[in-house]
Amino acid sequence: MRKRRTAVRLLSFCAAALLVMGGFTARAVGETRENRRQLEAGWRRSFAALTSDAAQLRTALTKCLCSSSPGLVGSACAEISARAQEAQLNMGELPFSGLLLEKTSGFLGRLGDYSRVLAQGAYASLPGDPERETLEALSRAAESLDKSLTELQSQLEQGMISIRQLAEDPDRVEEAIPDLGSGMMEIEDAFPELPALIYDGPYSDSVDLGEARFLAGLPEVNEKEAVWAVVAFAGVSQSRVRSLGRSEGRLPCYLLSADRDGTELTFRVTVQGGRILDMVAAGETREARLAPEDAVERAAAFLESRGYGNMRESYWRREGNTVLINFAPLQDEVLCYPDLIKVRIDLEKGHVVGFDAEGYLLNHTRRDLPPPVSREEAAARVAPGLAIRSDRLAVIPTEGKEERYCREFLCDTPSGGKCLVYVDARTGEEAKVLLLLEDEDGTLTL
Repeated sequence: MRKRRTAVRLLSFCAAALLVMGGFTARAVGETRENRRQLEAGWRRSFAALTSDAAQLRTALTKCLCSSSPGLVGSACAEISARAQEAQLNMGELPFSGLLLEKTSGFLGRLGDYSRVLAQGAYASLPGDPERETLEALSRAAESLDKSLTELQSQLEQGMISIRQLAEDPDRVEEAIPDLGSGMMEIEDAFPELPALIYDGPYSDSVDLGEARFLAGLPEVNEKEAVWAVVAFAGVSQSRVRSLGRSEGRLPCYLLSADRDGTELTFRVTVQGGRILDMVAAGETREARLAPEDAVERAAAFLESRGYGNMRESYWRREGNTVLINFAPLQDEVLCYPDLIKVRIDLEKGHVVGFDAEGYLLNHTRRDLPPPVSREEAAARVAPGLAIRSDRLAVIPTEGKEERYCREFLCDTPSGGKCLVYVDARTGEEAKVLLLLEDEDGTLTL
């Protein structure tokens, strides 16, 4: 009889334990689903905003072409510049990858730069024939982008596809935007006669030079190891990190989120090597309490504490109440631009709210850098009308996905502007000239 009662009690305890475990499991599944739902809702909002930006870009470009007043043209160009920047920011919030989207982001950046030049009066009076031809080409590309995004937005609203499906299969995004490729080729044909412009710093876009050099030879990690990478990087407890799945593409990654003092952080951790590819913090910074220079110092200290030593800030730009700083590593006092890391600091509390190491993970390696031509020999190739302010050695990416070892000269132009002249450090030949634009939101830190 006693054995029977014992058996009944054991069965009761087991049943209760199973019920409790089932409750915990159901709660965990519910929380995961809710987190994913919130994340995808944020993505949908960003995509809708991007679609709206594209429509307004198209309208502003049409107004620019139809205006006969310099004042109206300047106003339209200022609007184009603002919308292009906003579209880039919204695109950056999306979990997409792929060459076509990189070109789209590049197109938006160049469109913003070009329209800013027009708005600031870099061209006298109304745009002349060459500028009008460029504006027409830009308008056609913007129209193609607007139509493609509108169609894709319609499919999202009808439930035909989801943001997560697009994130996991970049080819579907490229198939959904079929007309932009030819438009981009037309833009590339229209731009060569214009000066190359720098606003966020030279080579601020991630450059893919082929194999992911920094990750080469590193073993693959599992999801648990990726979680620990987030714990170490963000300084949060393991219990605050949640899995959001996995994304494929150029660099396969685990998608993870973490709660840091009530702020939701989203991470991509590379499957190969378990490195943090990027991090984005949700929410907005309400006010600025720190100076941008303080943000630069905090960003540098953050990189040092995360194992990225010997980094040098190149340029920074204020965006709202945050500052985005570009860092590049030094190899024997040579700045390696392809290996950029971007850190975004909020000016309210000084927290890191954005991190992007794609350029570093794709390109960082030890380079064979022979003794360069002398400064005097290289300086002789700088145009006579330019006044050299400073110089340094740098590795820069080329259009053909290669690298070039150069002397970089920061110069004053006769018109009062600034430019960067690159002279090949091996041959002494002029390699590239870039114009530098600065305003109160962006500072050169050479």
